[in-house]
Amino acid sequence: MILYSLQCAKGHVFDEWFANSAEYDSRSAAGTLTCPECGGGDVSKAIMAPRVAKSAGEPAPAPAAPTCMPGGCGACSFAGHD
Repeated sequence: MILYSLQCAKGHVFDEWFANSAEYDSRSAAGTLTCPECGGGDVSKAIMAPRVAKSAGEPAPAPAAPTCMPGGCGACSFAGHD
């Protein structure tokens, strides 16, 4: 599944899921994509910000503190750990 941000000719931006990029291409060519706000059929992909990894110079976020439960986590001396 792939999520595309779409935009109609009137500027309404909305998201829609597709099985793959070929599904978007075929639905776009067939004219079956419509804006949920105005019903317009002139719909295209909107500009999307890519999700990129941080550069090597940026510190990684601190890991969350471990939570211990009966049965043990192996990292502390919680009563009842193995």
